[in-house]
Amino acid sequence: MTSLTKAHCPRRFVLTELGVGPALFGAAAVAFALSFFLPAIGAAGASHEDDRFRWHLEAGPSLWLNNRVTYGALAATNPATAAKSERIYDDGYNRVDASGNLGDGTAGPLASRTGYFGYASDKQVDLKAGTVALHLSRLSAGEYLTEKTSQEQPAWHANLRVSLRSQEPTAREWGLELGIDMAGLKQKSSSAIDTNLQVLTDTYALGGVVPQRAPYNGRFSPLPGDQRIGDVATRTFSNVTGTVTGQREFDARTTALRLGPWIEFGKARSGDDLPELQRWALGLRGGLALIFTRADFKVTEQVQAPGLPFGSASSATARRSRTDLGAFFGATARRAFTRRLALVGGLEFIRGGRLTLTQGNNFVRLDLSRTLVAQLGLEWDFDKR
Repeated sequence: MTSLTKAHCPRRFVLTELGVGPALFGAAAVAFALSFFLPAIGAAGASHEDDRFRWHLEAGPSLWLNNRVTYGALAATNPATAAKSERIYDDGYNRVDASGNLGDGTAGPLASRTGYFGYASDKQVDLKAGTVALHLSRLSAGEYLTEKTSQEQPAWHANLRVSLRSQEPTAREWGLELGIDMAGLKQKSSSAIDTNLQVLTDTYALGGVVPQRAPYNGRFSPLPGDQRIGDVATRTFSNVTGTVTGQREFDARTTALRLGPWIEFGKARSGDDLPELQRWALGLRGGLALIFTRADFKVTEQVQAPGLPFGSASSATARRSRTDLGAFFGATARRAFTRRLALVGGLEFIRGGRLTLTQGNNFVRLDLSRTLVAQLGLEWDFDKR
């Protein structure tokens, strides 16, 4: 098992791993905002117009869109080619035996030999060339699958807004908003994928040995008369298009804490005799977003190269948390029903980060850099004017 590595996230500032980072930043941001806007809030409280919202809370379900999970492979570490090395392949092995790979000496054909070797197919043996070939198939370095995420359950949001306008009400209002969005994201697939593979081929000199029929498995402690072949590999690589099959699962919990100004056009009044247009207001909002994500993945796959009867099996699992400072921008529409109650719909763009989880040669990346959040909620006015 390898340790988890930090994700590379261009143009993103990683504040902290799982811990007190979100709470500290959120508290500091709110304290700063309130200290800056308290005079304006106090002035706004002096107004007593009946048809204005001053403090109001909006909450409801939301839908997260345009998030993607990418599966990929890192460059693999290849086994050594030198003598007296431990090497295991898809279709055999060449390892150090109990003799320490004692060879023929300077006068013999091979300076070192091992009886601790095996192969799976007679096709791997080339008696004319006097060699046996062993293979290792791996995913080529890079991405091989990108899928959209789905919501594990309904996402939720809440927004606390305050109007900072203290003058006589007009068709334009502005203020400060503190919001939170929470969502569970998942992705699961088991489809077969055609992708780029790298096939490593190591050939070993037989040194005059005529191997037994496959499958053959040599012993760690060879007995007199056992076959012993060379242990120095001659290596080649080939790039082919092969198939990867298996199960892939990804789960994440994401929370976005938002803070920023808003502006609204239209009074969204209530009353039986008002035309429908006067019951609506349109708004814009934007600012900073602190995004905390906790995710885990599990991959169990089989790689199969064409022309080889045996493939490579691999599995990986990892968990990681990450906090990013991003930004958001959105638009809203509000329809008033009473002086206190309104229906609010909105579409929000969140510029988040990219969380990468790595284990072994596998990695999975969650991309939150182009998140769209559709919101629908009820708004309640705390100040009946």
